[in-house]
Amino acid sequence: MKKITILAALFVVAAGIASTEVATAARRTESVVVKYDEKVKIKKEELPDAVKKSLAGNDYKGWEISEAYMWKEAGTYEIELKNGDEKKTVKLDKEGKVVA
Repeated sequence: MKKITILAALFVVAAGIASTEVATAARRTESVVVKYDEKVKIKKEELPDAVKKSLAGNDYKGWEISEAYMWKEAGTYEIELKNGDEKKTVKLDKEGKVVA
């Protein structure tokens, strides 16, 4: 009787370990999928007209473009602006709309 109890206990422990390993493997598989987007520096002249128009509007009056980048995969633009000693970064889509 003791042998059956010990065997049953070992079976329960082995089943628990196996299910933990399957769950861990599933989580590892999910975390491997990573989307990569490349940020490329561009000249301010290369910005789309809609982006230039937005930056020329009242929201950015007095601000000058110091650096401009394009996120290739997302198709968005990251523009670093300066106004005297103040600096800020704005992200816009190709239509010139602010992206969060």
